[in-house]
Amino acid sequence: MPSLEAVCTRLFGRPGWIPKVLLGGGLSFIPGLNLFSLGYLFIYGRRLRRSQQIDLPEWSEMNWPELFVCGLRLFGLLVVYVGVPMVIGWITSLILYFLTFGLLGVVAYLPLAIAGFFSPMLFLSSFLAYLKHEEFSDAFKFRSIAQSVVYDWKPLALPVVAFWGIFLLALPLYGLSFFVGAWILIAYSCALRMKNFS
Repeated sequence: MPSLEAVCTRLFGRPGWIPKVLLGGGLSFIPGLNLFSLGYLFIYGRRLRRSQQIDLPEWSEMNWPELFVCGLRLFGLLVVYVGVPMVIGWITSLILYFLTFGLLGVVAYLPLAIAGFFSPMLFLSSFLAYLKHEEFSDAFKFRSIAQSVVYDWKPLALPVVAFWGIFLLALPLYGLSFFVGAWILIAYSCALRMKNFS
């Protein structure tokens, strides 16, 4: 099983990744155009899954209408597997805080923390399930997605915590931090399933 450090070394050791990340991160700041950035990550994940090419593709090779459509697909998965659990966790935390008159303090926000911990794993599991046969029905088999997270959450625990840490610390640069974090999470989750990754 590859380590997060090994994957990051491979990713950041490749030439030419900085301009690609800067463009993707820049697009992530702009509503509407961020779908192209998500589409780029989608195509990256698909290419990595198919041919195990860990390098980021050239933006000049991209078909922009395809990027937009793929971005919508990835956005849909993000809404279902990250957005919905985070909203439920937030509302539950607010209710818990209200019912305990704030006596629990930050402990009342435990449901939100749990949602934040597991929702990226649910998203990655659904994305990889989709990439297997490129059927959206596979990405919405909620029981199998949840089961895969229950059985395989440990290798993703540190990367998910690191993602949220970087994202929150670099909040003014949220577009760039999200793009870099999502890139690493997608690459690492795919690498976990590669037999010959080194």
